[in-house]
Amino acid sequence: MSHSAGTGPLRKAVETVKVFAERRPSLDELWASRTGSFDRLHAVVPSTLAVGERATLTLQAWDEYERLFSGIEGPVSVESTDPDATVPATVRFPLDHDGVARLDLSFGTPGLHYLVFHHEGERFVSNPVRVTAATPERRVYWGDLHLHSLLSDGTGSIEKGMRFGRDVMALDVVAYTDHDTMGFFIPPQLQRRRMHRRYFDRMKTVTQEFHDPGEFVTVFGYEWTKQPNVGGHINVYFDGVDEAELFDSLARETNTYESLWARLRAWRDDHDGDVLTVPHHPAEAMYPFDFSAVEYDDDLAPLVEVYSQWGSSERPGAEGNRFPLAMGQGEVKEAGHYAQDALRLGYRVGLIASSDYHGPHPGHSLLHADPHLPSLREWLDDGIGWSNIWRVWNEPSYPGGLQAFFAPELTRASIFDAMRSRRTYGTTQPHRILVDFAIDGVAVGERDSTVTVDDRETPREVAVSVAGTAPLQRVRVIKNNQVWQTVEGTANPDAPIDDFTAEAAWTDDDPVCGMQWDHDRGTDADVYYVRVTQASRPDDYPGMAWTGPIWVAADAEDAND
Repeated sequence: MSHSAGTGPLRKAVETVKVFAERRPSLDELWASRTGSFDRLHAVVPSTLAVGERATLTLQAWDEYERLFSGIEGPVSVESTDPDATVPATVRFPLDHDGVARLDLSFGTPGLHYLVFHHEGERFVSNPVRVTAATPERRVYWGDLHLHSLLSDGTGSIEKGMRFGRDVMALDVVAYTDHDTMGFFIPPQLQRRRMHRRYFDRMKTVTQEFHDPGEFVTVFGYEWTKQPNVGGHINVYFDGVDEAELFDSLARETNTYESLWARLRAWRDDHDGDVLTVPHHPAEAMYPFDFSAVEYDDDLAPLVEVYSQWGSSERPGAEGNRFPLAMGQGEVKEAGHYAQDALRLGYRVGLIASSDYHGPHPGHSLLHADPHLPSLREWLDDGIGWSNIWRVWNEPSYPGGLQAFFAPELTRASIFDAMRSRRTYGTTQPHRILVDFAIDGVAVGERDSTVTVDDRETPREVAVSVAGTAPLQRVRVIKNNQVWQTVEGTANPDAPIDDFTAEAAWTDDDPVCGMQWDHDRGTDADVYYVRVTQASRPDDYPGMAWTGPIWVAADAEDAND
C-alpha cells in the first residue's frame, strides 16, 4: 500500500466528493425528516447496586433518526424482575419534556435484575443490574472516551457534549479527544497552531469544570493524528489534567509512533502522573495502523479500541465480522492491522470500544440513522462539522461504542487504573452488557490478566457469565484467535428475559501452545477472550461485547525444558 503524503488530503477530498455524489439523499426524504415519530424507549439504570441503595432511572424516548422525541404520550407501565423493588407501576414524562424522564428506585433482593417497560403494545427492557446484599467492592461504570467537538472537525461544544453524556445518557465517564492536527477539512498546520495556542488549554478547563468525583468523571486526552493515507491514529490519555502536555503528530520529535511513545515515557519519568495511548480503527484503509510494522509499546498502549462508529477492527469482514469497517476507504485487506493480529504478535492489549462521534452526543452517535436534516438550531449552535454533514449525506456507519470499567469507586484515579490494568471492556451502543470472564478464578485485569500453570499439560477452568440487554444469540470464547467454545442462544429478539442471560464453564485440558506471527514474533501463552452477540431485528444492529484477553502461560522452567 502506498502512503505517499502527496495523495493524502487530496485523495480524501476526492473520495468524499465521490461518497457525497453516490449517497446524495432524496430532498423529499430530507424535508420529511424534519419531524420524526416515536420509535423506542431506552432505560438506563446503574449496573451495580446494593440492596436498598437509591438510584436514578433515566428513561429516554427516541425517534427513528436517533433524536430525542418529545411527543410521547400516555403512561409507560413498569415491571421489575425483583418483586421487592421500589419502583412506580407507571412512568409519565413531565410536561414540556425533552424526551427524558427520571425517577428514583431501589432493589430489595440480591441477584441480577431488569426493569421491563410497556408502551403502545411494545416491550422495552433496561440494562441488567447486579444487586448485592452488601455494598459492592467493585462496580461497573460506563463511559465514552472518544469524541470530537468544534475545536477540531466535530460539531457542538465540549460543554454541550458533557451535559448530554451526564444528564441524558447517564454516563459515568466522558473524554473529549479533539485532533492535534488535521488531514482534511482543516489545514493541518492551522489546527496544530490553534491547539497549541488556545484549544488545548480550553479542553483542560472544560474537563476540570465537569469533573465531579463520585458522580461524573472526566478524563483528559487528545487524538494524535496521522494524515490520510499516511498512518493510523491513537488517542493519548492522561491521569490528570494540569500537567498534561501536547506532543503533536507534526513535530519532528514526536511524528512517529515510536518517538511519541519515547517522549511520553520521558514525560512519565519526569512527572508524578501517568499517561497511556489507545490505537483506534487500525484496520481502516485511510488511516491504517500496522501492528506488525511498528515497535509496539504495550506498556504505553495497553488497550486497542476494537469497535467504534467506524466498525470493528477485531478481525476482517471475510472472517465473519458483523461490523466490517465501512467509513472512509473501508477495511485494510492485509494482515497486521487487526486486534487479533496484535494478539498473535504477542502484544498484551485489552479490547475496548467508544464512539469516535464528532458531535455533542456522548454515548449516542447518530450517523447510522437514515439521512435526516439537523434542525436549524443545531446548525446555528453546533456549527458545520462532520457529524452534521454525515447526518445529511448518510456516510456508511454503525452505532458507536461504550467502554465498561471495573472500579471500586467513581474517581479519575480508579478509572485510569482500570484502563492501565485492562480491567475494562467494550460494547456497542447503547448496550450496557455485563460480561464476567475468568480462568482459574483470575478475571480480566487481575494479576495482569495472566494465569500461570505448572506445565503445558495443566488443565484450566474457563468460566463466563453474560447478562445482555436483549436475548443472547451467541456467546463465544475465542482461544488463540479461533472459536474455542460457544454458548448458543436464540435469534428471536422477542424472547423472554430468561434468554437475556447465559452462564457456562469448561475445562481446557489441551496443551498450552501459544501463537506465532513469524519466526521471531509471537506468544508462548494461550490467549482467550470473549465475544458476545445479541439477537436483533432485521433492520437493526445486533448488540455486541468484547472482553479480555486473559493469557495462560506455562511455568517458565517448564517452558524452557
